[in-house]
Amino acid sequence: MCAAPQPEPTGYRLIGPPDLLHDLQRDFLDIGWEATVVRWQAVVTAPPEDAGHTPPEWPAEITLAGVDRTPHRVSVAEFLG
Repeated sequence: MCAAPQPEPTGYRLIGPPDLLHDLQRDFLDIGWEATVVRWQAVVTAPPEDAGHTPPEWPAEITLAGVDRTPHRVSVAEFLG
């Protein structure tokens, strides 16, 4: 019997003040999500085991620039260069 494929991760592309993005990065890394920040942009990706999670509520200073279902490293390369 084959194992069910893992769901694709949900990634969030964010724009906001660097200090706030770095605070969010620490918070998400603490709960096991991937988070990468470069200047005013960030990518936060939920692990596959958190598929179906409730989307995070972002602070008012953060702009959600997109949501995707690609691996974290791909989102980082595309969005952060």
